[in-house]
Amino acid sequence: MKITVERTANAPADALWAYMGDFSNVHKFHPMLNDSHFIEGSQSCDVGSTRQCNFKDGSILKERITEWKDGSHYKIDIVESSMPVDNASAKLGVRSIGGGQTLTYMTVEAKPKNKLMQPMMYMIFKYKVIPGILKGLEDLYKSDLAVESTLKSTTTV
Repeated sequence: MKITVERTANAPADALWAYMGDFSNVHKFHPMLNDSHFIEGSQSCDVGSTRQCNFKDGSILKERITEWKDGSHYKIDIVESSMPVDNASAKLGVRSIGGGQTLTYMTVEAKPKNKLMQPMMYMIFKYKVIPGILKGLEDLYKSDLAVESTLKSTTTV
């Protein structure tokens, strides 16, 4: 099963990449995560670096970087999961489309452990999980912008 979702964000690509490229802190924009962090001695965003994602429902994912293009995209493989998937990978990226807008995108390829779950998994990823992650990027940018604006207005008074 392969799912791609794109979203146009009203934010500059470099700002969104700053969040996305902070690999160990995906929880800042992923609405289903409690936290995330580097594991297995990883400390940078290099191919082979690994993170653990801890979901609000208690599930975990361990993801390893398989491709990294700074400022553009990265690919990961899921190397361990408590979720009902086998052979899962994802690509997450940004591309400036001008006018202060950015195309954000995510492609997930996954094989459910039980084939009967595929239609339900497809719907959940296509219409809830992936759109929520991409929207979370823009929401984080807007939140940081609002905080920055508030700080400026309180320091100039």
